[in-house]
Amino acid sequence: MKTEFSSIRCVADVHITKALEQCLAELEMPEVFVQRAKQMSLLDKQGFLGLRPVSKLEESRALLYRISLPSVYETGLINRIVEATDLKLGGRGCIVAQRVSLIHSMDLRFNTEKLEKLCGRSKVPKEEHALIACIVPRGLGDALAEAVLELGICVPVVFFGVGMGFRDKLGLLRITIPVEKEVIWFVVPSSDALLVEKTIILQARLDIPGRGFLYRINVHAPVVNLRVRHGKRSHAATMEQVIAALDEVRGSSDWRRVSSKNVESESKSKSDNTRALFFIGEEEDVKTFRKIAMENGARGATLNEVEMRSYVAQTQEQIMESHSRSLCDIITSRAVEDKIVEHITQSGLFERGKTCVLKTFDVEMSSAMRR
Repeated sequence: MKTEFSSIRCVADVHITKALEQCLAELEMPEVFVQRAKQMSLLDKQGFLGLRPVSKLEESRALLYRISLPSVYETGLINRIVEATDLKLGGRGCIVAQRVSLIHSMDLRFNTEKLEKLCGRSKVPKEEHALIACIVPRGLGDALAEAVLELGICVPVVFFGVGMGFRDKLGLLRITIPVEKEVIWFVVPSSDALLVEKTIILQARLDIPGRGFLYRINVHAPVVNLRVRHGKRSHAATMEQVIAALDEVRGSSDWRRVSSKNVESESKSKSDNTRALFFIGEEEDVKTFRKIAMENGARGATLNEVEMRSYVAQTQEQIMESHSRSLCDIITSRAVEDKIVEHITQSGLFERGKTCVLKTFDVEMSSAMRR
């Protein structure tokens, strides 16, 4: 059954994951996919003999939670997570949401009574932020993270994957393209998305084939991690607290835009015909999906390992029981997406007894990346 859902992605520092797990258990969320990640920031330190200060790239462990639920409960669930974890405190993480089309091999049974009582129904918020996802060979992520951190816009989130498809078609030349990939997320105000994309493309030389690629997702982001720098401070309030307060007073983050109108005008070169397909399932099912996708025109894919958790169980031991899954994401055209969806629905991947999930949604890709 295909219907409209909201996909919520919450990046949580490992110190607050227990509170987040309790919140999800309270709402009896039937299916959540979890994977390891890290948040990057700059640590400011005094230089030698107290002279010129220096900044050092630092990482903190985090978990990435992927949650799907009916869109009418999106705002309520996000508010409960933010309240339960104090997510707005600097450095704790971020949370974003977007609308997706969902195909599932099983009917997701939500406890609507609890959702109505604890979350309530509300209108779907506007998508005023952008999640920029960049996939590069492993080892290039730190330089990209540092370049964006210097802009002071957001805290990058990094996790690892494996690239497949495009590399496999190169024959002996595939040895020049590493199979291990780094996926870096940047959640920024929409007005600054083009500036961040330009910075990433220039830093990673993404205009060269085989160096990687990036795409943009329009999202609703009620909490963005703004703790770009940390270390010894000389003021009572941190910079991210001041920024968050000004965002609330002004009603948006437009006041702190970095990009110019000239840069913004280039957004017209974006394609509105690019789609993302995120397939989650058992290892063999993911192999079948990837094979069908490549046969029907997809150029490449990125694989990530995730854990499936259900919070419907009665005991804490059962709640924390995890089941290994693979996530395969593909960026392609709408025409290719239609072919892939048609063939996989005929393949038996969504028959009863399977545990497969397919999320599809619009993405934007820079003209410099379309080749």
